[in-house]
Amino acid sequence: MWLHNEISLFKQNIEMLRVNQRIGRLAFLWAVLGLMGSKFLAYLLFVVLIGFIQDGLFQGSTYLSYIYFGCLQIIHVIASIFILKRRLNDCGSSLWYMILVPIAYLSLWVYWGMSFSWESISETFINTGFHWDGFFWQYFILACFALPLSVPDSNKYGLDEGRDSYNNYIISYTRSSTITKATNNSKFDYICSCIWDVLFARIFDVKGRTPVSAFWVGLIGTRLFMDVIMNMVIAVVSLIVQLGIPLYIPRWGFMAILIWPAIAMITLGIRRLHDSLLSGLWIIGLFVPYINIFVSYHLLFKKSWHIES
Repeated sequence: MWLHNEISLFKQNIEMLRVNQRIGRLAFLWAVLGLMGSKFLAYLLFVVLIGFIQDGLFQGSTYLSYIYFGCLQIIHVIASIFILKRRLNDCGSSLWYMILVPIAYLSLWVYWGMSFSWESISETFINTGFHWDGFFWQYFILACFALPLSVPDSNKYGLDEGRDSYNNYIISYTRSSTITKATNNSKFDYICSCIWDVLFARIFDVKGRTPVSAFWVGLIGTRLFMDVIMNMVIAVVSLIVQLGIPLYIPRWGFMAILIWPAIAMITLGIRRLHDSLLSGLWIIGLFVPYINIFVSYHLLFKKSWHIES
């Protein structure tokens, strides 16, 4: 039953992405930062592979590096067009403004010495984005499209103020009322209750919801709590060893303690996704490049959903 509901919600999410083709400023900037991080990590991955494989396939293979970085650039162009199109829809601007991006890139490439030969253009396209100057300016130009204000009205691409529409329902995202009630108590009680929910009371709860503030408090608080627990365990074991008491601990012994918070973090993430109107199945997307940008934004920033009356 749970899996069936999650799959149904996942299909609704895909349909909402198709219908609502607008993206706000914060989400757009997060997407740009995500593209930067993805490209940087992909570059480091290739460097590490070259370092590990000295005499294998990668060593001295210029063509392989061209294919790798060329495909990576093409993927980034597609992803950039995807988010830029939605940002222009949200601004109410013509999609023709997208042509400013390649014009800006070509101007910079010519300034850096590119000639209009096929070899020079292809080499510049593949390599420039991985040098610091090209890397910075490529995403700085994209980030500038976050400056225009969103259109304060609905248009054919979707609703305003980050709202979504599905069937005949209007879905808004605001701070959950449960947060306000909780913060009326002392902050210390609120922090303790969030950590208690994550590690104990709701550790196996994959059906409920967790608002964004409780997610942040639970995430950081649980990490600090587990650091204290781990240091206490290490201190006790060290004391036992110093007393000369025979004690056998396998290499994975301390790692077993981390299974507890790992389960708690997964279920916390699923509840947070539910609160942002995403299926819990999207948690798998955290391990998929580019999709993890979308999932992480909903985990870290998206407010709680409710249906407008």
